Amino acid sequence: MTQTRFNRPEYSLAVAGFLLIASGLFHVVVWVGQGGNWEGPVSWRKPILFGFSGGLTLLSMAWIYPRLEPRRWDWLLCGASAAAMLAEVVLITTQQWRGHASHFNLSTPFDSVVGHWMTVLICIVTLAIFDFTWRSFCQFNGLVDLRRAVQGGLLFLVVSCLIGFVILFYGEQRVRLGLNPSTFGGSGVTKFPHGVAIHAIQFLPCLTWLLKRIGVAGSIRYRLVCQSIASIMAFLLFGAIQTLSGLDRFDVRYAGVSVLIIALLLALPTTFQLFLGGWRTLRRIGD
Repeated sequence: MTQTRFNRPEYSLAVAGFLLIASGLFHVVVWVGQGGNWEGPVSWRKPILFGFSGGLTLLSMAWIYPRLEPRRWDWLLCGASAAAMLAEVVLITTQQWRGHASHFNLSTPFDSVVGHWMTVLICIVTLAIFDFTWRSFCQFNGLVDLRRAVQGGLLFLVVSCLIGFVILFYGEQRVRLGLNPSTFGGSGVTKFPHGVAIHAIQFLPCLTWLLKRIGVAGSIRYRLVCQSIASIMAFLLFGAIQTLSGLDRFDVRYAGVSVLIIALLLALPTTFQLFLGGWRTLRRIGD
């Protein structure tokens, strides 16, 4: 039976993704209007960032799904992950409007239940991401550079989710001890490595599209994507070193400097190719 636009499994992912992006934009307006701190357990940063991040993740999954071999129960997988991500951000947003912390908050029974359900919901989304990642290596339909970009981006998303669970369980133990749940050691930011990896799934496919648009050959695109994946891996290692050393993101010491230099060197060929291609494109437009 031919699928229409409204009964394809990825449609639920796309609708939920756009709703979350709209929520993020709305709360930007609220934050600008009301003011307040950007950091902290109770701040408009939570609904803004989770709205944008969750929305982009769902939209990326909606874009990837048609390039995978369909299965009969995919409508359940996509629908459940879309609903779970939407519900999680709703809970985070509700806590902000109540003036309560959404994460690591055991102060009342209601807050504890909210935290529990947020964990359950993100587990559902993570299972869908695992499924998409596995299938991207077995049955992705696309050019080799795009395939590698999607595979790399999904793997980084899986790593980010796993780091998120570690942060969650570590933070809960810290709360029970009366300590700051968001730091490791002296000043290590636990969410730093998580944030480094989470949006590679948007960056890498967009990179392949941009390289193709400026006329870079397929074999060169593939090499640059692989180098970009290696660069993100180095940035992720840098984030892990900073956090596990108990250092702030910008308090860079010798080990961090070495890894950061490697990450930047790995990113140089892609940066140069983008600059060169952009310059040629502008010259053609000017001529």
